[in-house]
Amino acid sequence: MLGFPLPYRDELLYSVIARHGVHSGIVSPKELLQEVFADTKIIATPDLPGHLKLVAALYPPKVGPTSLDLLYNHTLFPLYAPFIGEQRRQQLCNELIANKRHSAHVAAGVAASRIKQPEYLRYCPGCMQAQYSRYGECYWQRGWQVAGTRDCVVHGALQNAPIHRHDVHRHQYQAACFQVCVIKQQAIGCWQSCLIATSIETLLNFNGLPVPELVQWGNWYHDLADAQGFCCGRQVEHEKISAKVIGFWGYEWLASLDLLPECSENCWLKSIFRKHRKAFSYLQHLIVLHAFLKPAWCFTEVMQQVASSRHPAKVTPPQVAVSDNTQLDNYRNRWLSAARRYSTKLARENGFGDVYAWLYRHDRDWLMATNQQYCIKPNTCQVKTDWRKRDHENVRTLIQLRDATEQDLWLPRRTMNWYLAQLQRKATIEKNLKHLPLCRLFFDRHCENIEQYQIRRITRIVIRLNLAGEYLKRWQVLRLSGLSEERLTELAREFLQEIIGI
Repeated sequence: MLGFPLPYRDELLYSVIARHGVHSGIVSPKELLQEVFADTKIIATPDLPGHLKLVAALYPPKVGPTSLDLLYNHTLFPLYAPFIGEQRRQQLCNELIANKRHSAHVAAGVAASRIKQPEYLRYCPGCMQAQYSRYGECYWQRGWQVAGTRDCVVHGALQNAPIHRHDVHRHQYQAACFQVCVIKQQAIGCWQSCLIATSIETLLNFNGLPVPELVQWGNWYHDLADAQGFCCGRQVEHEKISAKVIGFWGYEWLASLDLLPECSENCWLKSIFRKHRKAFSYLQHLIVLHAFLKPAWCFTEVMQQVASSRHPAKVTPPQVAVSDNTQLDNYRNRWLSAARRYSTKLARENGFGDVYAWLYRHDRDWLMATNQQYCIKPNTCQVKTDWRKRDHENVRTLIQLRDATEQDLWLPRRTMNWYLAQLQRKATIEKNLKHLPLCRLFFDRHCENIEQYQIRRITRIVIRLNLAGEYLKRWQVLRLSGLSEERLTELAREFLQEIIGI
């Protein structure tokens, strides 16, 4: 595509597409999507956008960035890549580059993270003035939209723009400009937020080293605690670690991010120093690293150390020979009796744990073979949800919603997504429509198609103009309805000519 703008340094891909709309004079969000992606259903995602291969194809091969360059230099993907393991990192790369729907926010841990994402797009007034002075226009920078930092290192506190990150108009790319981003005096940021912002800027530009596995992170953190004197043998002294982290960052700042270490066993700070069974966010890693390492520590060196560490293979202890066969038969008979009565797992919990331990040390092969015969297989056919009842309840709610909104001409298009958004369990219904035949039938019959929606938009404008006593003009009705001759469907065209008479 000729004229598609090259991204500035640290500019979000969301901002690049929005600037293209401004440069081309495209007002309609759907028209912009059609021109860039050849698809009007793409969602404008600021942090982890997909379909990068399509965007990279808009540039000349020898001039423009590749899809991998866009991923690492113009999205927030580098914040998550170092901490999710190599296999998941490659999977996410492939999903975001390919031209298909993706679940990157779930796979990267964003959706389930305790780190709350900013509600609005944010900006730094000082940086925006510098952008305008240098380039003659403004753009959204990556560092402004990162959860956990609230300040610009150079100018101070970030400001909220009146643009929701996940707006009702989710297909619209909105450009940064002074009409939207009002220039205000910025307060001086706290030192904690500025320190995190500096580390995040380094992390965003990190893409050159292999990604450690989760088990390597767990081992490295255990060695870090041991080197700092917070281990008693192999046991980590979590109370001392918690005191050190709180002493470095402060109680109030950690509490404001919902990262204050708790006293429970599920505390994130305890889990990060144990075997990693899940990925932790970049913010949790940075909080621990700053508290434990020297002020001049380098993230690149840390990544090299973690990636070069090796996880020792699990060693199975050798069996101890038994000289007395009578004793062996006695333990075997006791375990057989307990396994028949309770099953293998319940037998260990009902006073036969010592028998299991003895047999594991002295007769492991026989024990494992016996346990296979008496283990209880889970019942995979157990029905946990009454889908028939849920189907009737939801379709009743949908009918009531249809009746209550049928006369309102100013509502958005009543699609399946619109109806689902009004329900309490939207995701559950959407993902299990195969179990809800009445709901499927309702959506097939009552969801508004494009022709019906265009006719409703025309109708409400005609009613408004008639009430105001104005003469109906075709061009005026189309403009106020947000339509054009090119996008007008055949049924809506006949409605204008035959019913309205214009």
